[in-house]
Amino acid sequence: MTARLRAAIIALAAALLCGLLGTGVSTQPPTGIDLAGRALAGELPYVALAFTASCWWFSLVALGVGAIVLAVIVPAWRPRVIFAVLTTLVAWQASDAVKNLFMRTRPSYWILHHETSWSYPSGHAMFAVVVYGMWSYYFATSELPRPLRTILSAAWALWGIGVIWSRLSLGAHFVTDLIGGILFGIMMLAIAAAITGGVPRLPRSSPADVV
Repeated sequence: MTARLRAAIIALAAALLCGLLGTGVSTQPPTGIDLAGRALAGELPYVALAFTASCWWFSLVALGVGAIVLAVIVPAWRPRVIFAVLTTLVAWQASDAVKNLFMRTRPSYWILHHETSWSYPSGHAMFAVVVYGMWSYYFATSELPRPLRTILSAAWALWGIGVIWSRLSLGAHFVTDLIGGILFGIMMLAIAAAITGGVPRLPRSSPADVV
């Protein structure tokens, strides 16, 4: 099985799951896991706000500019930066469009910041996968020194998890919104990989890769 075919299968599976879940939760009141998720609302709200702010537009633009600077300085990273930036931009717009299809109302018990856009799927959960998850993978598979590689990869992965948690803490989403956002992020990465033939790899034994 080719890399493109594997990615296409993953994209299709994630899209189906995301669509089915969204159809189910957007047509009925919150139940089960969504009601249970309210228990986290109000936990460490200012910490949660910091995680949430890392996926607001100005933070994403800053990360994008930083990635472009990296691509200019380290040519070996250019394919990866192009893949990441373009996928993020497309996923950003697609997520907003899909929210308008499901039109799920957000929780009423918001904390600190009242968001008025539709709730499903969570754009923050999608960014946690497409941005923080992707860069965690990039660092993990780079030729940076092992200790630095491990620290950077773990830090970005944990930050992505923190972003997802923050949406429950701030009462901005239901649990199923976050699951849908994760599925949507996986779908977007898989579509990008299917189009390009896989996530770009770094050329091995390249001195320019070590930054």
